Amino acid sequence: MSFTNLLRYQVPVLIWMLTIFILSSIPTIPVFKFPISPDKLGHMGIYFVLCLLWNRALFHQDAIPFLRRNALLMSFCLTAVHGILDEVYQMSVPGRSAEVFDALADTAGAGLFILWHWWRTRRVDKRI
Repeated sequence: MSFTNLLRYQVPVLIWMLTIFILSSIPTIPVFKFPISPDKLGHMGIYFVLCLLWNRALFHQDAIPFLRRNALLMSFCLTAVHGILDEVYQMSVPGRSAEVFDALADTAGAGLFILWHWWRTRRVDKRI
């Protein structure tokens, strides 16, 4: 793998995971009450992007062929596990707690990426 490839595909997912860790380390985040919580929408958006970055990183690596062949499934699994571990980590942050619905929103964000990716590739395949 070239250094350029590493910077282009693998580093962004690491930076995004570090960003999530930093956000998770903030003791208190304001909560707003709406029918659909902006907090859950934020979780979904953040983990949609994480799944996208995992998919890019896994697809554009050549060290482990299995990961490249199964990049979409593995990106979903890694994103879901990261969401669960992030909630467990938040139990150790003063003022924060682990919430099952946050982990579900994280996984839903990854699932939305999978659906979007499927829709996008299906749409492109129909044009060919």
